[in-house]
Amino acid sequence: MVLVKILLVGVALVVLMGVAQTQRWPQKAGVVGKCAVTRPANSSSDGAWYACKQGLLTGFPALEADGCQSAGLFKHQEVWRCPAPLTSLPGY
Repeated sequence: MVLVKILLVGVALVVLMGVAQTQRWPQKAGVVGKCAVTRPANSSSDGAWYACKQGLLTGFPALEADGCQSAGLFKHQEVWRCPAPLTSLPGY
């Protein structure tokens, strides 16, 4: 009987973790960082621009691996310039 209860709690936790991931609860709660498309920082319109918010546990997402360059911090967000649009954004 105790084993059945332990298994039920384990299954419930796995289901809850799956729902949390698909509903993006960590990103909405600000636990992990996320990025969104933004307008260019100046009149330069080359490439794609992204603004990344810092996560409580993960900090700012890093986009260097995608060939992007950081343009600095602005209003608690890190702005990135990428040579081409990214296929997937951190946190989305």
